[in-house]
Amino acid sequence: MNTIVMYLRLGITSIAGLFTTRYALQALGVSDFGIFSVVGGIISLITIINTIMLSTSMRFISVSVGRSDDQATNKVFNVSLSIHILIALLMAFIAIPIGKWYIINFVNFEGNINLVVQVFNISIIGSVISFIGVPYEGVIIAKEKFIVTSITNVFFSIIKALISYLLILHFENKLYVYAITVAICTCAPTFIYILYGYIKWHSLTKVKIVKDLALYREIILFSRWVGFGAVAQVGQSQGAALLVNVFFNTVMNTAQGIALTIKSLIMMVSQNLTKSISPQITKSYVAGNHNRCKLLIAMSSKFSFLAMMIISVPFIIDVNYLLNLWLGGVPEFAPKFVYLIIIDSLVSAFNMGLSEAIFANGNIKQYQLVINSNILLSIFVAYVVLKAGAPAYSLYYVYIGVAVVNTFVRQIILHKTLGYDNVYLIRKAYLPSIMVVIAFLPFLLIHFSMHPLLKYVIAELYLCILIYYIGLSKSERTYIVDKIKGYV
Repeated sequence: MNTIVMYLRLGITSIAGLFTTRYALQALGVSDFGIFSVVGGIISLITIINTIMLSTSMRFISVSVGRSDDQATNKVFNVSLSIHILIALLMAFIAIPIGKWYIINFVNFEGNINLVVQVFNISIIGSVISFIGVPYEGVIIAKEKFIVTSITNVFFSIIKALISYLLILHFENKLYVYAITVAICTCAPTFIYILYGYIKWHSLTKVKIVKDLALYREIILFSRWVGFGAVAQVGQSQGAALLVNVFFNTVMNTAQGIALTIKSLIMMVSQNLTKSISPQITKSYVAGNHNRCKLLIAMSSKFSFLAMMIISVPFIIDVNYLLNLWLGGVPEFAPKFVYLIIIDSLVSAFNMGLSEAIFANGNIKQYQLVINSNILLSIFVAYVVLKAGAPAYSLYYVYIGVAVVNTFVRQIILHKTLGYDNVYLIRKAYLPSIMVVIAFLPFLLIHFSMHPLLKYVIAELYLCILIYYIGLSKSERTYIVDKIKGYV
């Protein structure tokens, strides 16, 4: 049920997001839209701590909820809340001057640079407020009440799309209004999560002072290695936008920003599935049910890849038609960015569920150190490649190569840390997925003279047949058939 709810949310927010991008690009223009992507990249780099503590809080809260210990959950919640409030205040005082310094000295923009600074400050304030709501969101996710977060996300994604549409014909300072809209839609869910947590689980979210220094120390030490991973992940994704801006211009950032919008749509497919499975992986491991944990990891990997492939196929077949339909035009180099980012995302999908199991174990040092050192190395290599005069999209060749290497490295670490049966994962997840890709390749290589929409329909039907007969096991097919019969 949680997976169904998450995908309903995905469908609505994706459509709203596509309209938001189209209207924002139309209202702001190529240059202003590109600069907003750059500002977003800077904010992501500065607010890495938010990403760090989100993963840390959710891990500790999920573990305590899995042990059915309300008192321990409340302690973890309050320790996390205290840390979040402190870091949010520090982030506001540190990020604003650092961001201003970077924008003035390094951002390439032909317009009013002071306006860019104002947009950055507004965005930071929205991010800081949203940071405080993370522990409340952690409790909601640990309790698997995804319908609450889903309804909230749907509502504000629609609001953002509506305001973007109004920007086309109204408002003089469109970039400023768009920044305020995005900031409000970013921070407003915090107040909803706080209210829901207080009403639904008052015993878990009751605010009090916790003096357990050992718990503070445990959470902070754990977050140290989570932090290293967050630095690498955010650095790779948002650093790409900054590298493109340094070597090229905001017009090229627009092409990349459009591709990243499509990537976020595709990644949400697998992340929604993983988000609904993740608490179950943690709870199964904590409860000692390692067989179920092993099965859930394989399911997360396989179903994430196959679901992402279903969404990716139309972009692979004819991305130009979709971009024209969506934006009314195809920015130069955007198709190249889209193709490479999709390949990178599909490779990454193989790893869904693996980190959740290692995080549940708690022994994350080796995993975070090795995997994320490779990711950080990819940023340096990408810089060298662009410095040598390669096209902007070339940096994603580097990212894809590192993603492939890390897929193999993860298998080694997973076995070493958890004693996981890698052969089981390869047999249950990787081989069926790869066989589906191989069987689908002839469809991509054969030229069909037909309308793109008809080609999309035929491709998706063919892919679904391949997934059903090749991607799914006999027991999974039987389960699906029985469920369908039960509803008929």
